[in-house]
Amino acid sequence: MSSIGGFVKGNGAPVSNAEVDRFAAALPVFGMDGLGRWQHGPVALLSTPRNGIARPGLGDVAVCFDGRLDNRAELLSLLGAAAPTLAEGPDSVLVQALVLALGDRFLQHLVGDFALAVWHCRRRSLLCARSATGWRPLLWARDGAGLAFATEVAILAAGLSDHALKPNEGYLAEILSARIATATETCWEGVNRLPAGGALRYCDGRLDQWTWYEEAYEDLSGRSDAEHVEQFVALFDQAIITSLPKDKGASIHVSGGLDSSSVFCRAVELRELGRVFVPLTAISARYPGEPQDETRWSDLVQHHTGEPVLVVRDRPYDIDAALAWCASTRHLPVRPNALGPTLGACRAMRERGDRLLLTGEGGDDWMAGSHAHWPDLVRAGRLRTLFREGVLHGASRSPIVNARAMIRDGLGPLLRPARRDALTRRFIGTSTTAPPWIDPAWASGLALSDRWATPPIDRGDSFGRQWRLSAMAPPHRDVTFDPLIALAERNGVTFRHPFHDLRLIRFFMGASGGIMERKGVRKFLLREAMRNTLPEPIRQRTDKAHFAAPMIDAIARYFERCPPSRMHVVQRGWVKGQILDDLFAQHLVWRRDGLSGPAPNTALGGIWNCIAVDMLLTA
Repeated sequence: MSSIGGFVKGNGAPVSNAEVDRFAAALPVFGMDGLGRWQHGPVALLSTPRNGIARPGLGDVAVCFDGRLDNRAELLSLLGAAAPTLAEGPDSVLVQALVLALGDRFLQHLVGDFALAVWHCRRRSLLCARSATGWRPLLWARDGAGLAFATEVAILAAGLSDHALKPNEGYLAEILSARIATATETCWEGVNRLPAGGALRYCDGRLDQWTWYEEAYEDLSGRSDAEHVEQFVALFDQAIITSLPKDKGASIHVSGGLDSSSVFCRAVELRELGRVFVPLTAISARYPGEPQDETRWSDLVQHHTGEPVLVVRDRPYDIDAALAWCASTRHLPVRPNALGPTLGACRAMRERGDRLLLTGEGGDDWMAGSHAHWPDLVRAGRLRTLFREGVLHGASRSPIVNARAMIRDGLGPLLRPARRDALTRRFIGTSTTAPPWIDPAWASGLALSDRWATPPIDRGDSFGRQWRLSAMAPPHRDVTFDPLIALAERNGVTFRHPFHDLRLIRFFMGASGGIMERKGVRKFLLREAMRNTLPEPIRQRTDKAHFAAPMIDAIARYFERCPPSRMHVVQRGWVKGQILDDLFAQHLVWRRDGLSGPAPNTALGGIWNCIAVDMLLTA
């Protein structure tokens, strides 16, 4: 568990103890890990735990580090004679040594999940950077006194001379619309997000920003299915092993779905093979009598591995606690379908002394498969491969229907800009029309449609690769996961996601698109790799639990307390309350009918986002 913050005075004046004290008071201190602080001249760096700070020694570099490094052995090999003295040291000290040895090139060698800051004393220069996968947040802001950075808004505000926060209506409009396209803004004016794989330098009042993570991925598409499976298993094992602690137990979330069950069952196998040495605990949230209950699936995991499953229960959404959370952290509230199970898992883990929770997050992002690479096959003249994937290995439909899909998805993006944009804008969509609950005059005044029309950054040379790159750090993920990560860490738990290991991602980027989906079955590669590792019913499972019930119940509770007509977002003229009410009424009927059949409309996430923003403004 960790957080960092710091600030630099642009005029070169030394920071005062009072200024640093104010900043330090805003950092959450986790358990007995303590607070680290270092100040020198115009700069102050702070971290919890205390070993997140590496103070200048023989060199002139100070480092503030949040997160973890997964390739320490590789990094130590770059340091020659100095490596033995650093082998057992904290990551912050290892980064400091790499900066001194390699200069700014050190970033290209880091694999892990991190946000960091480096202060060069003689240059009086601050470098901030965020990992390629972007799971550790890093925010920054400028004011008349210089620049401040932190992992959370509330910390950042304490480091600014004028820290009154004002809502950023443009970004809030994206959240309210449930279509988030902007990766560098936050809910607050002037508070910016460093994007995944991004860096900034602040020196003598000048700010420069760039993308440090640029990589040419190896093309692995010509390899056989067996070679794909073999390489995936090796990298998946590596990701699990490096996610686990060396000397303490760890918990693994097990829903009974394919992804989380794969992480747990393979981790148990690795322990049996003598490659993992720590106790492992499966944690499963259960919802007796609810449509989202997956007890029978998690029971299968328990019987297959012989390992007990620690069961946690959900609880009704506490609106007062959510409002207090927003007021103290300036985060959005945690989503109802995640809050109860996360708190339950954290409490159970504290009792056991576990501090790391592994999840199956990322399996859907990287391995679900798509036809995004089909235009690349056409462009490369690989028509036999396209025919094999589209017709011979197509879904369980007639050959004619599969052939039409092959033409539509293979030729369409090459001939029609709309289809091309749909592939490269995977999580954003191509429409520039606001949903019906957004006030059109307000949206027009904000130029909301222009935000959605802005093209995504093109960092790939193929349709398939651009589609996969969009899963690296999609903008909506920060809104969903930053509050959840902060909540878990305040309760003594850090998330780790093996499917988002950068070395595994490199494999996904180069792998054959055709091995991710085969004969209409998604995650074909994962299913093949997990033969004899998973219970067979889970390995062949194709459905997923529907978690609408906690969302609907929480929204109903909020509307009983604050009807849509009284919400701040409605009274400000941003949202149409009657439309929210009408759309949600359909979900209430669906809930009373046991959530049978498809959802009555697609607005549930947007309705919750309106409540989340309302809570943030109310607090």
